[in-house]
Amino acid sequence: MANGISCAFFAGKNLIYGQKEKNVFKEGIGGIQTVRTVDSAAKSGLINIPNAPILSKITAFLKKILYPLIILSGVYNTIKSEDKIKTGFEQAGGISFMYTFERCYEKIINPLEKKLINSPNARNNKFLKAGIYILKGAGFVCSSLAGYTLGSKLADTAVNKYRENNTAIKENESYVNIFDDIALL
Repeated sequence: MANGISCAFFAGKNLIYGQKEKNVFKEGIGGIQTVRTVDSAAKSGLINIPNAPILSKITAFLKKILYPLIILSGVYNTIKSEDKIKTGFEQAGGISFMYTFERCYEKIINPLEKKLINSPNARNNKFLKAGIYILKGAGFVCSSLAGYTLGSKLADTAVNKYRENNTAIKENESYVNIFDDIALL
């Protein structure tokens, strides 16, 4: 089940930035995350929705197109950028690290959550269960944002280093070519 905390955060973030940047893909991501938030709230009993099973089926389908939309958003950002190479690498690095961090977080937190929820202290304690749920969602948000930030920064650094080295090589080639031209005289 999706965590409503993380879905709500990413719904708001993508809807705001999608409109601000005129990025229809981010707006689509925000829309999907909104539906996932509502579905999560319905499954956890916070709200009552008629035809909740239909909503769950729609949500399952939308989840399958979430990451393709994230990739398309990165492609869109690259296309509209002045420095397409750097932006492309930053987007690819950010998205790939984001995805990796999210999956690693889920592999760690899901078994831990099950142990905590099924512990004798948590079985009948609604506040403890709610706290675990909130912390799980906040942790997912942090892992996602940290992954994206790290990946895009590493890609940015790699492109800058490559460009610095490539410029130094070109300058050295020019230096060598000057001496080659002198040798011909």
